[in-house]
Order: sequence, then structure tokens, then C-alpha cells
Amino acid sequence: MNAEIVYQVVKALSVEEQRLLFIKLNKEFDNVLPSKKKCKKKLIISDEEAIAYLIKNVFSKSKLIKK
Repeated sequence: MNAEIVYQVVKALSVEEQRLLFIKLNKEFDNVLPSKKKCKKKLIISDEEAIAYLIKNVFSKSKLIKK
């Protein structure tokens, strides 16, 4: 039996039976396939460093006066 024959058989099922099969296959593949590991993003700068940068460069008095 190959995937094409199985596909045709599934398409011949009622919509409710297709849903039940889909749920069963999802459960089966959740156990077989490894879950995707969420990689942790590397922290570029801390919150404190970002705030200090903004205060120094964006909200400095010389920048506010030019506006």
C-alpha cells in the first residue's frame, strides 16, 4: 500500500471520519517526531544599557534644543 492509495481512501471518508483520522495521526506523529526546540535568543544589550543609551543619545538636551 502506498501513500496515493491511502490518500484516495481517506478522501472517500466522510468529513467527520477524516477529522478523527487526522486527530489520531497527529497523536501518533507527536510521539514519533521530535518536538522543535525553541532556541533562546542571544541578549545583545540589557534593558538598563538600552535605557542609558536612549537617555544619552536620544533624549539629551542638545538634541531637544535643535528641534
